[in-house]
Amino acid sequence: MLYRLKQLTLLAGDAVALLIGFFLALTERYWWRSSSGDMALLYPMLILFSGAVLIMFITGLYDIGHSRNTWKFYQKIIVSAGSWIIFGMVAFYLRPDAISVSPKTILILTALNSFGFLAIWRFLYNRFLSTEMLQLPVVFVGAAPEMAELATLLAAEPERGYRLLGTVTMEQLPAPLSSLPRAATLQQLLAQTNSQPAIIVTAPRLSRNLELSKELYHQLFSQTTIITLEKFYEEIFGRIPPFIFSESWFLNNLNEQQKKIYDRWRIVTDYTCAVLMGIFFGVTFPFIAMAIKWRSPGPIFYKQERVGRMGKIFWIYKYRTMKALTVDGGAELAGARYAATDDDRITRVGKFLRKTRLDEVPQFINILKNEMAIIGPRPERPEFVAELAKQMPFYSLRHLIKPGLTGWAQIKQSYYATLEENLRKLEYDLYYLKNRGFWIDVAIVLRTINIVIGMRGR
Repeated sequence: MLYRLKQLTLLAGDAVALLIGFFLALTERYWWRSSSGDMALLYPMLILFSGAVLIMFITGLYDIGHSRNTWKFYQKIIVSAGSWIIFGMVAFYLRPDAISVSPKTILILTALNSFGFLAIWRFLYNRFLSTEMLQLPVVFVGAAPEMAELATLLAAEPERGYRLLGTVTMEQLPAPLSSLPRAATLQQLLAQTNSQPAIIVTAPRLSRNLELSKELYHQLFSQTTIITLEKFYEEIFGRIPPFIFSESWFLNNLNEQQKKIYDRWRIVTDYTCAVLMGIFFGVTFPFIAMAIKWRSPGPIFYKQERVGRMGKIFWIYKYRTMKALTVDGGAELAGARYAATDDDRITRVGKFLRKTRLDEVPQFINILKNEMAIIGPRPERPEFVAELAKQMPFYSLRHLIKPGLTGWAQIKQSYYATLEENLRKLEYDLYYLKNRGFWIDVAIVLRTINIVIGMRGR
């Protein structure tokens, strides 16, 4: 909830900065003289400002966990400003008859003013509002390894807006929890810290402690939010914590019947996107094919068995990005193995295709065949699925929906090669399975665009 509040605060401040920049641009352009023609630009400029917000979301300016005063952060503002100027020029000059005056000067002045004010606003927000004023004090009740994981992240990213007051437990705690105030009861901790928490996070298996339950009950009258560790963990990390994995939890939380209408609506968007991908494939195929053949002998395409919805096996299609070491164009001589960062089997052209994710374009065929969707858990190879399912009893749950071209786990981390990393991937996939809907799909698409533009694919 705090995350969304902070995003809305940023959005409101950005909107004010953009509008002030536009009106200042009109003043700079005409000084004391008013111009009804340029005021006619207000409506199209508001549309362009909507595009500016979209661009800023793609570049990561609404990622609360990385909103801090660093050069890398302000580079994003510069990139957003440049992208918006190009976007504005294309939007205006595609139909120059739609307006009565040339907006070129106004557009440039607005970009300089608006994004200049926006940079100042973001500096003030990062310096004061985010880390000092928009802060919620948090108390942990009980002990669990996930609490130390949360404490580490919140200490490293104070811009998220949570400040740990202490813990209610007498157990020995790992760092960084060990450095926080600790007490046997909630009242003792509050007296020790002389602070009132806004959020109390409770560890599992505390319901039998009647005295503690009474203390927590009285905190409700102080308008304190009482939240379980699993819900707080899910909100902060965007994944399901493994300590709650059980048949009963999945029965209560994976409401697949309620998702059926949305999943059917998604089929229309999947097919539409697949057709557009097919058009893009037709235009770019000659150039990509020549580049692949020029740098590495072997086939242009590569197909591989993957596990789809309900465990059904299908062939996934990709541009070949690795050296053709086998007759069928494969790159494995000793059985299935995970691709690794800086894998020496990847060709130079393949590296570019992976970074831009152009190697995935042929999968529009899989989407048209209803084997894949645009968004969903990435499909794994049968060999890996069999191995992972032995180690993770609930791994097959990710096959309840169609695998996707991109997904929640992919925008959080590119590669999952070890057992521990694949457990983390399962946590993300189950989070998407539980929470999938319009807004999370929009966020995934926009962040995927960010990865593609930034060439951060692997």
